[in-house]
Amino acid sequence: MNNSPGQLIVLAGPSGAGKTTLAHHLVETFSSAVFSVSTTTRVARGSEIEGVDYFFTGREEFQKRIENGYFLEYAEVHGHLYGTSGDWVREELARGGSVILDIDVQGALQIKEAFPVSILIFILPPSPDVLSSRLSSRNTDDPDAVLLRLEMAAWEISWIGSFDYFICNSRLDDSMVQVESIFRGERLKIANITFPPEVRAFTPDRFIGLEHWHGKRVIVTSGPTREALDRVRFISNRSSGLMGCSMAIAFRDAGADVLFVTGPACISRPAGVDTIPVETAKEMLEILVREVEEADLLVMAAAVSDFRPSTFRDGKTERSGTVRLDLEATSDILEELDRTIDCMCPVMAFSLEFGPDGEKRALGKMKRKGAIAIFYNPGDVQGAGMEASSNLGKLFFNDGSYLEVKRSSKRYIAELLTAAMGRYLKKGNES
Repeated sequence: MNNSPGQLIVLAGPSGAGKTTLAHHLVETFSSAVFSVSTTTRVARGSEIEGVDYFFTGREEFQKRIENGYFLEYAEVHGHLYGTSGDWVREELARGGSVILDIDVQGALQIKEAFPVSILIFILPPSPDVLSSRLSSRNTDDPDAVLLRLEMAAWEISWIGSFDYFICNSRLDDSMVQVESIFRGERLKIANITFPPEVRAFTPDRFIGLEHWHGKRVIVTSGPTREALDRVRFISNRSSGLMGCSMAIAFRDAGADVLFVTGPACISRPAGVDTIPVETAKEMLEILVREVEEADLLVMAAAVSDFRPSTFRDGKTERSGTVRLDLEATSDILEELDRTIDCMCPVMAFSLEFGPDGEKRALGKMKRKGAIAIFYNPGDVQGAGMEASSNLGKLFFNDGSYLEVKRSSKRYIAELLTAAMGRYLKKGNES
């Protein structure tokens, strides 16, 4: 897997908005961009070429592909089926290509659900009259079809709030500049790039060990879990999921094959890793039981809820003067794995502690949970830890050594911890 993942950029909007022209402009402008060719059941129009503009197929074959899970997204638009090959998109993103999709609004919403880190750009002409004129001038639809597309446009624009960017395609030259700016800006975001080597160059010794992870399989858990009281309320905690997400990105950048198991966090899932979303502690445990024997390391950064309601109330609990909750402890995931898995992989744990005995409790957890390392971070430092972009603490190893980490961004700390774990395991393999 390329450790500099590509981006999935979706241009959508009403038929005739100009999204295809802008999509092809991105591909022609940026060498890393590739155009995703959709499959459709409609016949070719004008100079459209098989495999270049669309893959044309029959409705029966399209339905078979739906049943086989071939499509990342598909939708029926104006009586014709359209879909995007999921495997092709994933392969392109894994090798570092930025995939440009020109699809309808229904498909764009499906893409966002399947790939939360995808970038959705809504394209719209300056007025309904302009859109009508563009549709009529194409000479591909009769007047009734044009009216149908205008009616569809009125529905499509109601979903604009689900998109990341908006371009009013009034002048094509201006729209091209805008879509280029979006592409460049997204490529420069810290969250969308590998950790800059220019940063490592200032303290190179701190990053020795990252090379250990090339080709290794790493599982990272993240976020809080939720334990439902009813269909509306739940018990959880203040974890944002940023530390776990940063760890997944750091191992990805080091060349590892990362499986990211995350609860409902407040941040976007990282690109370039396989992600499995979970809700409860039980769901997370079930995934890990299935996966850990094939892993080289489990990074348990998730803030798992320690308790859950003993009963679940269907519907919504009505407001009353007093509501009493009976709580029961959830399973300790690491203790359960250590007890039940024969070939348990090495574990790096996390321990958020309060008070003067925090380090002692963290060390006790490391031993009790069978971890080879544990990152202790004090929970009573204002502006660090939960709901913050920074962290600090000590990474303790089971041989008695440790690495102290001063307060800094979680992304930076994740790089330091990933390197330190690589150095420690490499030293263990050599001894």
